[in-house]
Amino acid sequence: MQVSRQALKAFEAAASLGSFKAAADELSLTPTAISHHINNLESRLNVDLFYRQVRKITLTPTGEYLSAATSDGFNRIDQALATVQATGATVKITTTSSLAALRLIPALQELSINQPNLEVDISTSEAVDKQLHTLPIRFGQQRNINADDIIKTEQINIPGASPSANAELTS
Repeated sequence: MQVSRQALKAFEAAASLGSFKAAADELSLTPTAISHHINNLESRLNVDLFYRQVRKITLTPTGEYLSAATSDGFNRIDQALATVQATGATVKITTTSSLAALRLIPALQELSINQPNLEVDISTSEAVDKQLHTLPIRFGQQRNINADDIIKTEQINIPGASPSANAELTS
């Protein structure tokens, strides 16, 4: 049996708020749209979910059962989405150990103050890793890196150093 997620969401909002109008306000729909969603849901399920009175609705026993199940289901979905979204708040960087020690790790404290919800995962390796959602940063000459692996190159000039000591940061 097919029931729409939107109809279940309309039902869940009306059941928890005790009003089609309040559900409509919460979901940015009209009360008529909420009523249609719930009528379609009741028709598909062949049950009454609400006792309807003038300007008042109350749940039937079947409606109470479905309300508990939909609330629990939507809460679990919201929790899962929050967990997945939190995973996306991680920046993974692979770099050489020297660049990590000299530049990245010292900058982490300021970054954590400016972006407290951001998690930074730094791993060191001399090889360029091609992993999804990983930013490889290398210190060295660009000519030593495959051109297809380069997103951006920045020149770093070290004051007082010979031109050969200056290098490029490549990501």
